[in-house]
Amino acid sequence: MTEALRTKRLSIVPTMKCTLNCKLCSNHIPAFNNPKSASYDEMVMDIDILFQLFVKIDWLQFVGGEIFLNRDFFNVCLYCKKYKSKFDKIVLETNATVTINREELLILADYGLNVCVMISDYGILSSKKDEYVSKFNEYNIPYILKKYHGDNQHFGGWVDNTGLCDYNESEEEISRLSAGCAQVKLENMHCYKGKLHRCSNSLFMTELGLFEPNERDYLYLHNNMLSLDDKRSVISDFYKKARMSCRYCTWKNTDTAARFSAAEQIEKH
Repeated sequence: MTEALRTKRLSIVPTMKCTLNCKLCSNHIPAFNNPKSASYDEMVMDIDILFQLFVKIDWLQFVGGEIFLNRDFFNVCLYCKKYKSKFDKIVLETNATVTINREELLILADYGLNVCVMISDYGILSSKKDEYVSKFNEYNIPYILKKYHGDNQHFGGWVDNTGLCDYNESEEEISRLSAGCAQVKLENMHCYKGKLHRCSNSLFMTELGLFEPNERDYLYLHNNMLSLDDKRSVISDFYKKARMSCRYCTWKNTDTAARFSAAEQIEKH
């Protein structure tokens, strides 16, 4: 029997849609011609099986796209409370461009200190930032502002991972670099519409159809041919070797990669 699973972070993607069109988007959202959203039922089904597979998730995260574009998202947050004993914190990442109503604020506020909204502050692009700060203070919703404009940007700015090509590195080099990747160190798994990947790049690049993933590069959570123990076995191998996506990814070089100013917008024609 495979040992009970724990992970530091597990991110669920409610939508590939976004209000911004960032040139260096780390999740490659502008590259999607017809971005989709997950339905309430799809997200709930994923959450149910994930908490059968994992006994503990430190951070249950929701990332996008812009997560607040999916209005089913807040009801999913409400649903997650049934598993509150299995995760330490629910973490939401947003660009502060979509209005949140009172009912939605109350859902978040009910988590108390076990929720945190990560606001990527893109200056004038984050048009609802001041509104968020005011409302979160009013409802005692914990939040963190990550400054991504002007000087001294969070994390030094963004890394350019938009090449979307095989960099033809040697297998030895890929293995060495991927073992030290920040996503690996954080155990930051990502899930979208039943597909669980070990990192965001594996998920988003696969969804773009850039390559055919290797066997066991990801897990389809609802594969009825696999037992729960079989599924845990696949997940437990996620960080033991590089993925196909590692061949296409510059994030494994983040310690030395150049940084660029965040959120430069692509002009729409």
